[in-house]
Amino acid sequence: MSAREAIFSAIGRALGPAKSAAAIQAEADVLLAEPERVRPRLPEGDLVSLFEAAVTRLPPGASSERVAGLAALPGAVAAHLARRGREPALKLQPLPALQNLSWADSGAALSHEVDDRVALSMAECAIAETASLVIRSGADMAILDAFMPLHHLVALRVSDIVPHLEEAFARFDLARSRNLVIVTGPSGTTDIEGSLVIGVHGPATLHIFLIED
Repeated sequence: MSAREAIFSAIGRALGPAKSAAAIQAEADVLLAEPERVRPRLPEGDLVSLFEAAVTRLPPGASSERVAGLAALPGAVAAHLARRGREPALKLQPLPALQNLSWADSGAALSHEVDDRVALSMAECAIAETASLVIRSGADMAILDAFMPLHHLVALRVSDIVPHLEEAFARFDLARSRNLVIVTGPSGTTDIEGSLVIGVHGPATLHIFLIED
């Protein structure tokens, strides 16, 4: 028996006899019927504050700030880039809600290149428990915009923050979605000797603009 066969044989013994699809569905239904029994209880506080607190627990490179309405986003983006000493230029998600903002007045230049250093996306929703962002691929969202730029900026309406992952998935018709990407902090890896390295496989920084309604 090869090492591979030995490993899979051990896994098979640990799992026991294969369950039917109906049995697996029944187990899942039990968990979904009582979600509070199987997921962590969140601390006291509103969802926006809980999300902000979770961002502070992410690896270096993650940050957030509140913005008073979507119209104030271009100015907030320009100010953020200036504070970080970066060129006021970015790739914008081709979403009308973002494209129709007054970017020229903010001094920020827009680009259409996918591999720009800075890109701005709009998250479909976010999870307060883990500070995760849900981004969905579609006609107005090239998913590479979330992976290619060195610095990823994300706009998030505070009304789109949900407590847990389950509430996030409940918002989508997954059968009609090409894919959903869950982003939790900047890209990081500890593959080499357990040392955390940021920005290897994706953005090195992630800044979230919390758009207050």
